[in-house]
Amino acid sequence: MRWCWVSPLLVMVMMLVGMRSMGAQEPEAAPEARKSPEAQEPREPFKVEDVIHPRVAVLPSPDFYGKLVSQQMAISSTSELAQKHVLQGMALIHAAWDFEAYRHFCEAVKEDPDCVMAYWGIGLALAAPNNEFARQRMAAVSRMLDLMDALGDRMPKMEQEYVISLALLFSSDAAKASEASEAFLQLAKNYPKNLQAGLLATFLQRDGYTEFGDALYGQEEAIAKMRQYLVAYPDNLSVLAFWAMLHAEAPDANDDLRKNVLPQVRKIVRLYPEFPPYQHLLGHFEWRCGNHRLAQEAFERAAALYSTYMKKHGLDYHSCDGWLRSRLYLATTLYSRGKFAEALEVADTLRILSVKENRLGSAGANLVLWEANTLAARLYLARGQPGDMEKAIATLPGVDDKQLFKERSLSIFILEGLRQYLGGRLAIEEGDLEKGGYFRDALELTNTRILSLQSTARQRSSISEYVRAAATLKIHLAEYRGMLAMAGEAGGRRSAFNWYKSAVDLQVRPSMTMPPMILYPLETRLGDYHMASGEFLKAAESFRAALVRHPNDLMSLRGYQGALLKMERRLDAATIQKQIDAVT
Repeated sequence: MRWCWVSPLLVMVMMLVGMRSMGAQEPEAAPEARKSPEAQEPREPFKVEDVIHPRVAVLPSPDFYGKLVSQQMAISSTSELAQKHVLQGMALIHAAWDFEAYRHFCEAVKEDPDCVMAYWGIGLALAAPNNEFARQRMAAVSRMLDLMDALGDRMPKMEQEYVISLALLFSSDAAKASEASEAFLQLAKNYPKNLQAGLLATFLQRDGYTEFGDALYGQEEAIAKMRQYLVAYPDNLSVLAFWAMLHAEAPDANDDLRKNVLPQVRKIVRLYPEFPPYQHLLGHFEWRCGNHRLAQEAFERAAALYSTYMKKHGLDYHSCDGWLRSRLYLATTLYSRGKFAEALEVADTLRILSVKENRLGSAGANLVLWEANTLAARLYLARGQPGDMEKAIATLPGVDDKQLFKERSLSIFILEGLRQYLGGRLAIEEGDLEKGGYFRDALELTNTRILSLQSTARQRSSISEYVRAAATLKIHLAEYRGMLAMAGEAGGRRSAFNWYKSAVDLQVRPSMTMPPMILYPLETRLGDYHMASGEFLKAAESFRAALVRHPNDLMSLRGYQGALLKMERRLDAATIQKQIDAVT
């Protein structure tokens, strides 16, 4: 099972496509599938307040980010200000700031309650499954379709096609939902000068990578088409952002990522350095390419810009998950540079955040419960020094902590699984393999349990975090089995290799422009295995493979250097030392 988080019209569209593949359904159907007026239940007359969440209604007017609007599109409205808000909202969706986009679309409908594209924008900005604004999304999509019905031929043809394409994405009919990509493609063909339609149609062609890291046909086609847009519009922020996000799931930081993607992301930030999502995007690609110092600077800048924004608009992390993402990634980047104390300090500031019970469906609350609550423990786990497993366990919330919201959040399973894994690691350190076996069995039961809850998870706003966590526990189970085998009788150690290889194969591609939940590449476990077996050349190969996955990873660099020294390749080891010094 795979789930990706990428940038909307990027982000949200792919969340819908991903939701379809996992079996979740949205309540709104395409126009052709809607019930006849006679068959529909009576509805209350529409009010603008139906699409504006009360929390958003009390906020000050959102800022305009004029540089983002890199294309003009005719918007049918009696209000020029409404048109301006819609264009700004669309640009913000392109830039992966959905909440701020939603605010602009709300301003647009307040100015013009009959602006169809404003409701279209609300539907897309709030398209994440089961989020806290689901009621407003449903009302907006329904209003959008009603307006199209009422306007008939008076509605511009292009806007009609936009509406139908989005409605297909929301359709509960899987056959119709699958037509959405074709609908956007036809929209782009019908209106070749409408850049937004072309970008979205191209992005919908993508179909990811094989298990071996090779781009599938649709992915190659999308990249080729987007490259043409890049040539035609080299300084267009939307084109640059789409180009970057097309490569967000690239398995390895290969030469193409370094030569053809990272420079374009750096250009985005040069064109608009004051925009926090772009700083985060830059940090993500810098980290993936092993430029940890530059990544740190970008994440620090992103977090600072988000902080200023939150203070100005009276918001907290519940409504600004971008701030949390940047802080989570910053801690990972500091760890990657060998700055463990600084990374732990960031993690400690995040794990003490309190979640408001009435905001459990918010993106910010999900990140705290699933990611921030476990970050300090995962840092200790990654370092793995004597005593670190005990320290890691101590950072996890207690099993009776009210902030776990056990009856309403599945995040308790990642906490329980980590606690079992860490307890097992501690048992191995203490030489108590019988106790280690107990933790293995317990971790296996937790894995079985969390995987059995897929259908429940699909109905939660935290589906993305759930998928990341479930994949993490599955990897840890294979890894732990390998470690337990290594600690046992010599005759059984060969099985450790198989378990480690399984853990390596289970690693998932980058998602959600987030750091991996496991902060080290699992290839290092194979490297350790070969070192313990005296197979130093194979160990060197494993550590090099780890560096392909996580360039400039310190654990991998030190492991590689150790293997080189065992083979008496001292000059090569000295070169690696220079690389280590540069990273730290």
